[in-house]
Amino acid sequence: MKKIITTLCLMLCGMSIAVADQMSTYRVTITNGTLHQVITPPLIVTHRGNFQLFQIGQPASEALATLAETGNNQPLLGEVGSTRGVFDVVAGSSVIPPGESASFDIRAPKSAHISLAGMLASTNDGFVAINDMAMPRKQGRYAAYVYDAGSETNNESCAYVPGPPCTADSGNASDAGEGYVSFHNGIHGGGDLNPKHLDWRGPVAMVYINRIDH
Repeated sequence: MKKIITTLCLMLCGMSIAVADQMSTYRVTITNGTLHQVITPPLIVTHRGNFQLFQIGQPASEALATLAETGNNQPLLGEVGSTRGVFDVVAGSSVIPPGESASFDIRAPKSAHISLAGMLASTNDGFVAINDMAMPRKQGRYAAYVYDAGSETNNESCAYVPGPPCTADSGNASDAGEGYVSFHNGIHGGGDLNPKHLDWRGPVAMVYINRIDH
């Protein structure tokens, strides 16, 4: 019996070591390609292919809605970190100004997928994201688009927008917005936001991924 237990232990320990050995470190660089929009500290997650941060046409989770409305990534960090199928999670601590980049190191096996999200600060509940993309073998480049969390009406009022020209202490509208995640349709100038400066077309950020251990 002792021999069987010892053999089983060696097998399981060997499997654990093998899985650990398969993990690689990737450097994820996010470049803000807008002229005036700020991207709030992003959350990056590596995971199996059956995990998604959100689904188009479905309600955003409460934690994702919080990130999309306020830029606070901590509730989403807690939610994602306890989700089955997640390999690693990294939460940024600084905003990414227009034209600038931020880099983060994250761990994942070579068969993993990656997702990330950060608020586009001068919106009600818009967030820039990539969702459930396959990790590159060595390096890759991804265009990140803006999504609407559907949790707050896009009134473009500084009372509910934390990014410039508004102040960071704005509140959140009490209504439920559209009720589902959709592609964001931009800034239209219906409130305090000037679309000449804050609107966008197409992707707003580029995400560069490089495997840094070989």
